[in-house]
Amino acid sequence: MVEEDFFLPPPYHLDRSKFPGERPLAVFFEQGNCHACDIMHTQLLRQPAIQELFDAFDSVQLNMRGNEPVITPDGRKLSAREWANSLGVFYAPTLIFFDENGKEIIRVDSVVHFFRLRNVLNYVLSKGYLSHPSFQLWRSADRNR
Repeated sequence: MVEEDFFLPPPYHLDRSKFPGERPLAVFFEQGNCHACDIMHTQLLRQPAIQELFDAFDSVQLNMRGNEPVITPDGRKLSAREWANSLGVFYAPTLIFFDENGKEIIRVDSVVHFFRLRNVLNYVLSKGYLSHPSFQLWRSADRNR
């Protein structure tokens, strides 16, 4: 798996159930020998605008088939594989975004382009999910301004 400078190192203590995090959380579920993951790292994540937005997140990279221990945002102690399975992650890469309290906001489980990822990051960072129940409604409202 390709590492990024903005990924937090282990141990993965992501618990936000007792005390909120200071920043939103981005979890990258990936696997080895993943062409789509390599494209994401070598193209999309090399864009300065995307890197700058990820600097405002706590970000971790997990092997979705791995046994590394994780304390999840809701306080459970699982392996990365168990957590990925409990979340229904089946595609690599899958990015899941959580708010400061550990609630899932949105996930991206497909190959995305620059503008879509940038908009998802802005949706999370601007807390657009608080005023719009879905990303699509937020985007529609944003386009009409």
